[in-house]
Amino acid sequence: MSPRRSQATGPFRQVVTVSAALAAVALVVAGGTVLQPQAAPVTVAQAPLVGRTTTVCTTTPDKEATATLSAIAVRKAPGREGALTATELDSGSPLLTIEKQGFGEQKDAPAKPALLTGEGVMATAGSGAVSSRATKGEQSGLMAAPCAAPATEQWFVGVGANPAYRTELVLTNPDAGQAEVDLRFYGRDGIVVVPGSPGLMIEGGTSRTVSLDTLVTVQGPLTVSVRASTGRVSAVALNRRSLDFAPTGADWQVSAVPPAHSVVIPGIPEGSGTRTLLVANPGTNRAQVSVSVLGAAGGFAPAGAETVEVPPESTAEVSVAQGLAGAAAGIQLTSDQPITGSVISEAIGKDALPDIAIQSASAPIVRTGVVPLVYLDKTDAQLVLSNGGDGDVPLTFEVYGYDGVKIHDDDVLLVPHATATRRLTMGEAAYLVVSAPAGATVMGGVTFLANSGGIAGVATLPVTSPDVASRAPQVTFDPSVAR
Repeated sequence: MSPRRSQATGPFRQVVTVSAALAAVALVVAGGTVLQPQAAPVTVAQAPLVGRTTTVCTTTPDKEATATLSAIAVRKAPGREGALTATELDSGSPLLTIEKQGFGEQKDAPAKPALLTGEGVMATAGSGAVSSRATKGEQSGLMAAPCAAPATEQWFVGVGANPAYRTELVLTNPDAGQAEVDLRFYGRDGIVVVPGSPGLMIEGGTSRTVSLDTLVTVQGPLTVSVRASTGRVSAVALNRRSLDFAPTGADWQVSAVPPAHSVVIPGIPEGSGTRTLLVANPGTNRAQVSVSVLGAAGGFAPAGAETVEVPPESTAEVSVAQGLAGAAAGIQLTSDQPITGSVISEAIGKDALPDIAIQSASAPIVRTGVVPLVYLDKTDAQLVLSNGGDGDVPLTFEVYGYDGVKIHDDDVLLVPHATATRRLTMGEAAYLVVSAPAGATVMGGVTFLANSGGIAGVATLPVTSPDVASRAPQVTFDPSVAR
């Protein structure tokens, strides 16, 4: 009986199938569709991308300075493998290697820039910084800068090209291919034409230093944009200030965020001394910029610097020392035209030569922010966090030794447009981890203040996120897609 039942139902099924197909065609002809096209459901991956990343740790030899290269790897994904390795440019021999998450290491900084390469889980967990200290010479005082990723566009607001304030751009190409770079200068009165600045060639695996005062002499505020038309480079500015040829401060300057209608400059240190705000407007329209100090109780307009008018393709400067009144803070700039900026902060002391530190407009912390901290005797370290958003932001931060042992932790609640500070006390080399909720507009920096050897030293390290790449989307299979 079963075989005969199969033979009887087979043709019947074929008729039903053909009828259903004809009905579907009729619906389509009538102007409808059986199923609309659908996008595959996407969820955010919980694990960071695993691959390879390279940042450049820039150093400049100075016989009077003691420079240190620090590297750390935060705990990202227990059980996963990876390595964080620092090698001198053009050298295959590693300076240091970290293979355990949560650990750090430091070495004397090399004479050439170093490449910090993260592989596996370390690609999104590793971070590094270079710091130096000197009591005399052109780099007297404190200097610090994070290891920076190569990019095709970088902005340096507040550089110098005159005998009293000189800047050297250090351009490093970590890739194998050649890079071509154009420098564009924005002065007080507009574009500054600098012969020889377009079409700079940097061979693969090499570094090139450009002294701005050898190209042109410019008085007043100056901005330089570094654009790679071919390849990419890591750029850092070395700023030196002097009075009658006697050094009065030096610092590394990292790139500011690209021009936008709103930017935040975090990590402005406390204390006496000048505080100069510099704003760059690369557009062809005049910019009206509102200045807001992100203070302990919230945002307010600084006395005498409530607004800044920046002509087209120009850089403007204004003193904000009176408005800051010696307090640590951040500054938020809001403009009708895309702008970016920085603050040059000065430290002064009794019977001590001054020092400077440059804070650049920076990107918000993405989930986790990190700062390698180098222990320096007789130096105060302070965490300065600023909230550029309109809502309360709960944060946590932790301090770990380079052996992975937690030294301290704390919670911070940042109210809108405000800044919170915390003293960081550690008797050893350590690193800081700041955890921020997704979507928060929080920027930060760690300021270092010292007064020894006749120098009032100051330096700032921004809080940067090692996992800055987007997380890979996880595609969920949906059989209805593309039907």
